[in-house]
Amino acid sequence: MISHPSPEAVVSELGDKVVDAIVHAVKVSKEKFAQYREQHPDWAADNAARTIADLIHDWMWTDLRQQLDLLPHVNLIDEDPRREIAVRVQSEDRLNYLLRIKLHHLDGRTSSYQTQTVMDFELQGVNETFTGWGEVRLEAGYEWDKDTRTMGAPVISLRHGRNRIIWVHQLPDHSAPADATVSRPTRPGAPTLPVVDVPGRDSEEQTGTGET
Repeated sequence: MISHPSPEAVVSELGDKVVDAIVHAVKVSKEKFAQYREQHPDWAADNAARTIADLIHDWMWTDLRQQLDLLPHVNLIDEDPRREIAVRVQSEDRLNYLLRIKLHHLDGRTSSYQTQTVMDFELQGVNETFTGWGEVRLEAGYEWDKDTRTMGAPVISLRHGRNRIIWVHQLPDHSAPADATVSRPTRPGAPTLPVVDVPGRDSEEQTGTGET
């Protein structure tokens, strides 16, 4: 049986530099998205959801690369269409974390074109070298209100397969007044409906922030 780490343990092991980088990237992307809507309201109104998601993903990735590229324990993997952040941690239980940048719907779902590699990524424990020693796959990004097309809080999530969300955790913003972070665990074994999107720019791996 796989033992899943708590959101508090994950945030602690990732460390402030990685967590703050994700929060900062979301903040910067919010500003760029607001500028885009103000300067090109006709484009923004007509853009497909996939187009907007890809724009935000690119803005986030550019900002994350600027912040994380020189950290010795972080490896940025940018091999189109695959974009991942590998973080080595000092832990008795794990070798590293592997993160993909994703849009999170308000119910915790993320959207992906379901290739075998995507399904393998979302299934915890398939890449362990020894029992209890492996990588934990995470999806980090932001909450998205589909109805208003607005970006929400920076979040990180852990799931075991497409239909089982373990938890979604709001990341702390250390540059803002202290607020309680929010974890939204699902009931053990509770399924969420799978979502399959029309392939976009990164359709093979779909490491972007796909939205339906």
